[in-house]
Amino acid sequence: MKNKTKRIVPLFTAFTFITAAVTFAHNPNGKADPMNASLEALNGSEFEQSFLQQMIQHHRSGIEMAKFASDHTSRAELRQFSEKMMSKQQAEIDKMTGWLKSWYNASPKEVANEAADKDMKMHMSMLNGKKDSDFDKAFLEMMPKHHHGAVEMAEQAEKKATHAELKELAATMAKDQQAEIKQLKDWAQSWFGPA
Repeated sequence: MKNKTKRIVPLFTAFTFITAAVTFAHNPNGKADPMNASLEALNGSEFEQSFLQQMIQHHRSGIEMAKFASDHTSRAELRQFSEKMMSKQQAEIDKMTGWLKSWYNASPKEVANEAADKDMKMHMSMLNGKKDSDFDKAFLEMMPKHHHGAVEMAEQAEKKATHAELKELAATMAKDQQAEIKQLKDWAQSWFGPA
């Protein structure tokens, strides 16, 4: 009996750590991302509707963050990055809004996830108060985290969406945003050194 217990305890400990790592994978601060957490239990049309509503909200907030770059940074790279990102995400919002209407006869909600909206407002006020290199540092830290949440949502949609065109869009989003995360992290490293 003692031998069995000796084997079970390390297994249980390992399982606990793995479970905790998966649970907290959404956010580097150890707090689960509210959008991803709300989608995890959903499937089928319920998942799709919630995903579309929340990804539209997520993109809108990303666009709001990117707008600050026009007059808060002096770096042309960040301004161009933000312009391109806003254009791409607006096109995706338009596509997802069309699908919500044609598949589910619904319109985008003003706020699809209250907790995420609250977090976003806090980040916006932090960004808005910064200029030049202070803004650049904050933007290069916040935008990859914001994108990371979208990548995880898109990965859920690749697995759980029922419409092929939504799966395809989700795969494109995940790929594009991972490339953007890499670009932002490369700039952070070259402009400001190791984190």
